[in-house]
Amino acid sequence: MLVPQSATDVALYPFEENMPIHSSHEAELLEELAESANAAECLLCAYDVLEDMLDAILKSIFHKDDYAVKFVVDPLLTNDGPLGEILVRTKLLLGLGVISKQTYDDIDVFVTLKEWVKVQEGKLDFWDRDIVFELNRVNAIRKIMPIEYSPELIEGLNEEMKTMFLERHFQKVRSTIVLAVNDIHQQLSRDNALTS
Repeated sequence: MLVPQSATDVALYPFEENMPIHSSHEAELLEELAESANAAECLLCAYDVLEDMLDAILKSIFHKDDYAVKFVVDPLLTNDGPLGEILVRTKLLLGLGVISKQTYDDIDVFVTLKEWVKVQEGKLDFWDRDIVFELNRVNAIRKIMPIEYSPELIEGLNEEMKTMFLERHFQKVRSTIVLAVNDIHQQLSRDNALTS
């Protein structure tokens, strides 16, 4: 059993065994991701899953019942606090050794894709060259199933066949993203010295 030794101890739990971290909306967000209707929705859901998990990790690290610590830490973690931005949070977790550089890089790609969805006002597809390139930068996607697409694949197809091919491609990419995000999610939920 962990015994507090000073006011600076963090993440103390009255359990002898390590407890894996779970975000509060994990199942719902993964389900939304799996059911996303288009590329923009899929990328935004993937970002939400990762952001929710990072939030859960930070809360587990800085979890304290001491009012004074809550008074200081909680404002840091709000959206307008210094740790409100996801990349700042991931850099902190990387610096603390909570996440690997590979996981950090994967999250960074999903942050980039979320921003691209905003820039394109949601008008993008999984056959856009830039989207395919960015997705293939995700280590988890490269490990599971790299995304392949070339305009030559649909050359000569009639409209019906082209539509069927692109729909199948969307479903394949969405499934790959679900698996990759779940893989990243599993990496993030593993115990470490700060969160257990």
